[in-house]
This record gives sequence, structure tokens and C-alpha cells, in this order.
Amino acid sequence: MDSLPTAELAIYATLSLAVIYVFVRHWPTDPLGWAYLFAFCTLRIVGGAMANGGSGSSSASIISSIGLSPLLLATSGILHESRVYRNPNLNTAFEWTLVGVFHVLVATGVALIGAGASSLQGSQPKASDLNLVDVGIALLTTSWALLVIWGSVSLLPSQHSNLAHRHWAGTTLLYSVLVSLVFIGIRVIYALVALSTRQANLNPVTGSIVIRVLLSFLPELIATLVFLAAGIRTQAVGRKHSRQVKETSERKRSHRRSRRDGLSYG
Repeated sequence: MDSLPTAELAIYATLSLAVIYVFVRHWPTDPLGWAYLFAFCTLRIVGGAMANGGSGSSSASIISSIGLSPLLLATSGILHESRVYRNPNLNTAFEWTLVGVFHVLVATGVALIGAGASSLQGSQPKASDLNLVDVGIALLTTSWALLVIWGSVSLLPSQHSNLAHRHWAGTTLLYSVLVSLVFIGIRVIYALVALSTRQANLNPVTGSIVIRVLLSFLPELIATLVFLAAGIRTQAVGRKHSRQVKETSERKRSHRRSRRDGLSYG
């Protein structure tokens, strides 16, 4: 019996509790990344349960491939949070546009993989179904590459200010993203090769256990642990940052009212 799904289920069930804690502690500034990290843990729990329940390798394989999407989205969310802390003059409109475009790219990739993989399990799979899976995993690989570029650009002097109140927290989160991207890249490239070549020993569910542990299980687990460590390290920052933003806004409104009152008396 394959013990990896059981270990995966137990580990991510435990980690999901830690993710919930970090999510609450980072609320309300920018908890989006932590919400997606919880979704990733949930999918891994579901995948492990399905594999143990004998639901078939096909269904578990689809869950395994789709599970990459919340991990990529979690990375983008945590990267965005780091940029907010490091750059008080961040163009929020442009930043959220980038986040939105990235979400569309990942969602499209997941939809194509899901549609193609589901059709392949039918009685009469078509060549077009294989193409859907190939295009879908290619989009997820592109998404990972964009995160690498986005994270690297965030290191530039123009993208941060040492005077930012929470610069240290943003830097901690940014470094966690850059480290995690190395391991996420291993996982994404493994999925790309596995789905493209369709070799039995590379199957993410029924393939060689050594390959699955080294190229799938460990990279995902390490990335998750790195994010959690950074999230716990910066757990109090979210609320402090939110209070500071609110206080700054109130001071600006008070200053504008004072100027208007002064002009009216003048």
C-alpha cells in the first residue's frame, strides 16, 4: 500500500490549522495569499483522502495537477502583500491589475487541465483533449515564470523604500516568496514533463514513489513551510499596518478640514 497519500493527508491537515492562524493574524490588510494557501492545503487533504479511498488514480491525478493553482495564487498574494509593506507609494491600481491578470492566467490553465483530463478518462479520448492538458500546464508554467520575474523586479531599489514602516516585514515575505519559487519551480516543471510525456513512472499519483517524493511532495511541503515561517514571523504586522493606514487617512482628512475652516474664516 502506498503510504504517501496518508502522510500527505496527515501533514496538510495539521498545516491547515497553522495557515488559518496566520490568515487571522494577517487580517485585514492583505490575507488573500494565506486564503489560497489554505485552499492548497485543503486540496492536498482531499487528494490524499481520494487516493486512500480508492477513488481511482485518474481523479486523484486531476486533483494533484489542479492543486498547483492555489499554490501559485498563494505565492502571488504573499508577494503582493510584501510589496505593499515595502513600498508606501505603490501604485495600487496597477498592482491589482497585475494580480487580476495573473488570476485569469492561472484560472485558464486550471480550466484547460481539468477539462482535458476529465475527457481523457472517457471511453473515447481525443487528441484535442491531450492538447488542452498540454496548453493548460504550459500556462501554469508561464505563471510560475511571471512570478519569478515579478519577485525579482521587487528587489529593485525603485520598488521599495527603507523608510516604510513595515519594510522589514515586507522583506521577510519577499524572501520567503523567492525561496519558495525555487521549490515551486521544481514541482511545476515536474508536472509539465509528467503531463507532456505521460510516462508511467512520472505519474503524480501512481508513478515511482521516489520521484513523487523528491519532485512533488517535498517541494510543495518546503514551499508551504517557508511561507508559514514567514507568516508567523510577521503575524502582527497586518493589523498594525491597517491601523497606520487608517490613522494616516484620518490625519489627512483632518488637515484638509482645518485648511477649509481657515479659508472660510479668512
